[in-house]
Amino acid sequence: MKRKFVIVLSLLFFLTFTPLAALPVMANEPLEGIQLALSGVSADDANAAADQEAVKAPKETTDVQETKAVEAPPVAEPQKPVTTQEGSAKSIEQELKDLKEEIQKLRGENEARKKLEIPEEEKSQTIDDILSAAGRQYSLLKKGTVGLSYTFNYAYYSGDAIDESTTVLRRVNHNLTNTLALEYAFFNNLTVSSNFPFVYKYNKVGTDESLDVTDLGDISIGFSWQPFKAGGRIPTTILSLSLSLPTGSSPFEINYEDELATGSGYYGIGAGVSFSKVLDPLVAFGNLNYTYGIPESGLSQILYEDPSDPASKIYLEKVEPGSSIGVSMGFGYALSYQASLNMSAQFSYSFGSKYKSNTGTTETGSSLSSSFNVGTGWRITPSRSIYATVSMGLTNNDPDVSLSLRLPYEF
Repeated sequence: MKRKFVIVLSLLFFLTFTPLAALPVMANEPLEGIQLALSGVSADDANAAADQEAVKAPKETTDVQETKAVEAPPVAEPQKPVTTQEGSAKSIEQELKDLKEEIQKLRGENEARKKLEIPEEEKSQTIDDILSAAGRQYSLLKKGTVGLSYTFNYAYYSGDAIDESTTVLRRVNHNLTNTLALEYAFFNNLTVSSNFPFVYKYNKVGTDESLDVTDLGDISIGFSWQPFKAGGRIPTTILSLSLSLPTGSSPFEINYEDELATGSGYYGIGAGVSFSKVLDPLVAFGNLNYTYGIPESGLSQILYEDPSDPASKIYLEKVEPGSSIGVSMGFGYALSYQASLNMSAQFSYSFGSKYKSNTGTTETGSSLSSSFNVGTGWRITPSRSIYATVSMGLTNNDPDVSLSLRLPYEF
């Protein structure tokens, strides 16, 4: 009985809720039907139209999208913001570029400066030219080199000099000396030399009389030695020693009233030391020398004679020449690669001499002489130079003016 009751309730529940679940669908169909009826369109026509709209809608959507794709203006891509790292990299790259340009500029300036600078070899040659123009005592030849030079010297005196021995030592008005010098370098620091002067003298006596002479002068030999190499604060130092031979006509053996002498008449020994130092752009130089005259005896020069009285004859027997000390200093400057200029002052102090005759001994006083010199050097070829010097006497014992011209050659 209970089982039948349960079955009946289940059937009733199924029959009740099944129509309720289908009610919304069924409700829509009457509404659509009512709308179609009001518009006068059948259900079949409405379904066909719906199918056509469904096919047409995607196509229109595609056409709209294609139209938008064609008509849409190009849009620029937004620039990426520069980061701090990218800015630092660009800054470093610019600095490197500027640094390279600066280096190239400095290289160009350095090359231009090198072109303007004097090469070391040429600079050394310029210094040698300056010192050679100042005097032969300031430079040496290279080892194995033979040097040959010609020197022309002209000196003018305005009057005679009379010493206290009653002998007139004529300082001839016009003195022309042509000197050939031969040098040879045994080592870079040792050079031997010799000088062979040929002298011409002309003297105007009064208004009508004149005297002249042409003869060999006093030959000299010597050597120059550089004891140590210069460097730093140490100047170039050259020691020299020379010997003068009385090969010229002696003033103590001629008739001084009618003849002129071309030599000193005695042997002389000279010693000196020369210094030079480069004080860029100048070259300073100086010299200190000492000369000793060896006494000359066995003379018989007649100083006075009275033909009517043979006992009145006075003749010279011996001469003790005084020694002398000299000093000179100056500086030189290179005007260009081919020309140089130098100026110097020279001072000399001579001690008194003694003249012994058959009647007694006479002494002369000491004397001082000085001159101011201006010289120049010209390089006429890469290996040839010419040197000229003008000197002006500052005392009565010096030539009023003298001119020297020297042409050196090296082999």
